[in-house]
Amino acid sequence: MTGLFGGLASSTAVTLHFSRLAQTSAAFGPMLATGILLACGTMFPRTLLVASLLNPDLFQLLLLPAAVMALLTYLPALFYWRAQKHKKPTAESPLSNPLELKTALKFGFLLALIMLLGKALQQWFGEIGVLALAAASGVADVDAITLSLARMSQTELVLPIAATGIVLAAASNSLVKGGMATVIGGRRMGLQVGLPLMISAFGGLVSVWLWVW
Repeated sequence: MTGLFGGLASSTAVTLHFSRLAQTSAAFGPMLATGILLACGTMFPRTLLVASLLNPDLFQLLLLPAAVMALLTYLPALFYWRAQKHKKPTAESPLSNPLELKTALKFGFLLALIMLLGKALQQWFGEIGVLALAAASGVADVDAITLSLARMSQTELVLPIAATGIVLAAASNSLVKGGMATVIGGRRMGLQVGLPLMISAFGGLVSVWLWVW
């Protein structure tokens, strides 16, 4: 439950905390991997919802890539859960209050910075600059670049580029979390989490290319 609902706030926080737990609770590795994958999988429908609320025209373009990435993440989680559901590891929630003023201010600053860079890079380098920003921004946060691209797509950015950028950011973020799980949680966690997230990222990029372009 922490993994599933934690993904609504911060799948990165869940990944970091559960990967650390895997170092000392190896027996519960599959269950912790389940929590991480559920958190990471939740990011994709959340991203679809956020982008579509700002620009409904993005829904159709993002639906298939988001569904593919979520499915490729949830399926391994379901497999691990069914194999380990009789075990009950105890762990405190890794999440803090996402509505705290400090957190909100940080996100607001990041959003403003990304929106500014997005417009600047579009002017300087065109669509390639926007996609490069999406990939780089996805390393740290998906929501800020999603909001920025969705807003830009209302007036100045073509829908296919906006959709591709959002998927690119989600794929970049997934690869970072997979690497985080591998480095912190060890080789076994890397296979259980890193490999599915890598496949999910690849599937999302392929699907957005075939579906949008």
